[in-house]
Amino acid sequence: MNCPADAETAGAAYWEPVWHQGRRYRTIDAAEAAAMRRQLGPGRGRPALDIGCGEGALADRLTQLGYRITGIDCAPTAVAAARRNHPDLDVRLHDFETDDPVRLPHSAFTVITCRLVFRWITCKPAFLSRVRSLLVPGGTLWVVTSIHTRSQGQAKVWDLSTQEADLLTTSWSRVHLIELDPSFHCYALQP
Repeated sequence: MNCPADAETAGAAYWEPVWHQGRRYRTIDAAEAAAMRRQLGPGRGRPALDIGCGEGALADRLTQLGYRITGIDCAPTAVAAARRNHPDLDVRLHDFETDDPVRLPHSAFTVITCRLVFRWITCKPAFLSRVRSLLVPGGTLWVVTSIHTRSQGQAKVWDLSTQEADLLTTSWSRVHLIELDPSFHCYALQP
C-alpha cells in the first residue's frame, strides 16, 4: 500500500500528550446523534467497535442504541477518562493501526465507528483494508469528519482533503453522506 514514509502522527507518541494537556473535541450534538440513530439503527446486542474512542461519548451512545460496544484508543489518558466517565463500557488501550486485531474481543463487528479520527490515520489504505476485514457482511463503517470546502478559505489541519474524502468513499457498495453543516459530514459506508 502506498503510505507515507514519515507519519504525521505516531499513535500514542502523538495522542497521549494531546489528551494529557486536556484537549477536548467537538461534542455529539442532537443532529449528529439523530443521524447516527437513523443510519445505524438498533444494536440488538450486536458487536460494535469505536476506533479512537477518546473519553467514550460515542461508545456510550452506541450502548444506548443497544450495541455491545468495545471502545479503543491508543492514548492511556483518553482510555482512563473513558473508563472514569463510563465505567460500564469495555474500553481498551489499543492502537488500531499497529496492534494485532486478534486482541479485540470479536473477530467481526456489525458497526465500526471512527469519529474525528480518519484525518489523522497514518496509512489510510491499510486502515480501510483492516476495517473491511473486521466488518460482518452488511456491516457499516460510520465516519464523522471535517471536510475542507472552498468556501472556508484555507484548510484547517483537521479537515479532510478532497483526495482523502475520495479515498474514504471509494470501493464501498453503499455510501450515504449526511452533511451536518457544509464542512462537517457523517458517512455510513457498507462493503
